Amino acid sequence: MTSSTLNQQIEDAIPVLLKPAKELTWNKISGNCKFIIGEIKNCEKSIIEQQKLLIKENNKKPPVTLTDIIPLLNGLYKNLYDINLYIYKAKKDFTIIDIRYYLKSSLDENYKAQVLENPPMLHCKISTPYWLTNKEEKFDINWEHHIARNKWKLFWLTQQMKCERIKYL
Repeated sequence: MTSSTLNQQIEDAIPVLLKPAKELTWNKISGNCKFIIGEIKNCEKSIIEQQKLLIKENNKKPPVTLTDIIPLLNGLYKNLYDINLYIYKAKKDFTIIDIRYYLKSSLDENYKAQVLENPPMLHCKISTPYWLTNKEEKFDINWEHHIARNKWKLFWLTQQMKCERIKYL
């Protein structure tokens, strides 16, 4: 990937992201995409706490077109290590894709020296619920936004695990 092909590669990756999302979830996922962008930062907090903070931050960002985001990514290009595309929220009329990037300046000094001249990597990722035990089961792509439901499902998963553990004692 080069700075000049960045836009095209992200455009080509969008169907790659949407296809498994449509297969894994029961939501109607629109091909009409808007975008938000954010940096992946090193953090000591738990994944659940990071998720809450990310949702809080992302809810403040207005979704824009890819054309509006590309200049920002091109400005960061020499320092980009990794670009990840996630579906942030799927609505009936449009899908919000979260473009998260990780900077080379955030890497360990020794590793940064090894990858300094490498072009950024591009990944498409579907965030799956941590409480999903049956990988065949379809889920709500917007699961991260339903905090109360997630707590409830996690509670029941914990109860099931306790019952299973008692069976083996």
